[in-house]
Amino acid sequence: ALFTFGLSIPVGAALGGTTGLVVGTTVGATTGAVGGGAAGYGVYSKRDEIRNAAGSALAKAGDGAELVKGKAAAGVSYVKDAALAARTRLLRPSTGGSGED
Repeated sequence: ALFTFGLSIPVGAALGGTTGLVVGTTVGATTGAVGGGAAGYGVYSKRDEIRNAAGSALAKAGDGAELVKGKAAAGVSYVKDAALAARTRLLRPSTGGSGED
């Protein structure tokens, strides 16, 4: 009567869990190995195209960086000129008149 109902369910659950773990690990490892091998082969066979695309992307990024640097320098120059003009207006000697030139 021990295996009738009291111990048969826990033993069956342990066996089923262990079997599921082993089968799942095997299937997952096999799938990962096949998928990784296929991805590796695809990258290897297209390596020249990938290298050219990466070089092109880096060149475009460099051009964009130069554009941003140029815009920033122009902005700094504009702000300096505007600040100098405002300072000149504020520090201009006044005659004490009505403020109209």
